[in-house]
Amino acid sequence: MTMTTTFTIQAITGKDYHYDFIGSIDASSATVLDTLSTIPPESHVLLDFTKVERVNSMGLSLLLKLFEQWERNNIRVEVQHLNRMINMLFKITGLGRFVLTEGQTVDSTSGTTMVSPEPPRHSEHDAPIQTKSTTSDKLNFVASLQSGQQLTGWYLLNTYLQRRLTRAIHFDQSVDTPDPNTTDLLFAKPFEACLMIKKHGFIPIMRPIAEVDEVVILTRADDERSLKDYEGTSVGTATEGSFVYLLGRFLCDESGLDSSKFTFDFSGNEIKALQSLIRKKCDLLFMLKKTYEGLSSFSRSNVRKLDESVTDFACHLFCVAPHLKAESQAFIDVLMAMEHDEQGKEILKDIQIQGWNKTEEGELKMLQMVYDKYVS
Repeated sequence: MTMTTTFTIQAITGKDYHYDFIGSIDASSATVLDTLSTIPPESHVLLDFTKVERVNSMGLSLLLKLFEQWERNNIRVEVQHLNRMINMLFKITGLGRFVLTEGQTVDSTSGTTMVSPEPPRHSEHDAPIQTKSTTSDKLNFVASLQSGQQLTGWYLLNTYLQRRLTRAIHFDQSVDTPDPNTTDLLFAKPFEACLMIKKHGFIPIMRPIAEVDEVVILTRADDERSLKDYEGTSVGTATEGSFVYLLGRFLCDESGLDSSKFTFDFSGNEIKALQSLIRKKCDLLFMLKKTYEGLSSFSRSNVRKLDESVTDFACHLFCVAPHLKAESQAFIDVLMAMEHDEQGKEILKDIQIQGWNKTEEGELKMLQMVYDKYVS
């Protein structure tokens, strides 16, 4: 199917403030959405998403801004006919209260929300911890790899940064949550990045171009059941406080399974979780899609993909520690220039990234909102 990248709004003939949304809703949709900002107070707005193919995090941020403006004007907002993935994103981000389900009217002013998976429970309510400024000229760079094949490329990137910034930088691969007191540069998974931003003041400056963290649900190759047949089963995944865990649960719930009835086995990393599946310690596995695609042919032959997300929502983030805020533009300039020189292009190929984009405020807002809701 060809993806419609433009976004248009078409008024439904004979019905006041009823609209068909058509295409993909992203950062470029702002001007079109602004045409609806003048709807008079006390109205009823009904939006039909039948012809909407995709909504990314910036699109969700723009919709939330518009919906909140309408609510302040006592405008009742209802959305109908969302596809499976968009419906899931509405629930994840709290926009589910606007969704009109068959046989049920959800009044946006009542605060009624859609059923969502029970969020992970943590006790991280301490005041933000300030990262200590390093007294050494040497920087520590920690990266959470998206696949094992990238490791050599990240060491090359570290060398590339040292030469262009004329700074000594030590590189480490992230296994656990990075130590904020010893980490200066960070490339982290979505929720890990949110933790470092929220609690330790790290500053997100860049994200990979066209890279989002999607999730696959796997079972063993010899298990012929379909996803709906795994009610109450044991599920393996790396960590509880991760976007992979959250998105995997939503995928199952959207398929008719009750993820609250699963038994979860948190192994610490995705390779150990894969081993648990193969060794029959669990029956399902939630895994980062990029990790799955980077598995060896032998490992891939032992598993079978049951489902995958197409959300275009969260991504890894490149962050700097608070004491490097004044120098952040130098890092931005070096990373942005990589796709324009031969050595940089080769390194990007090795780390399986097309290039770098600056982080968008709307994207970060939605990701941080999900993190606050389900992890904090």
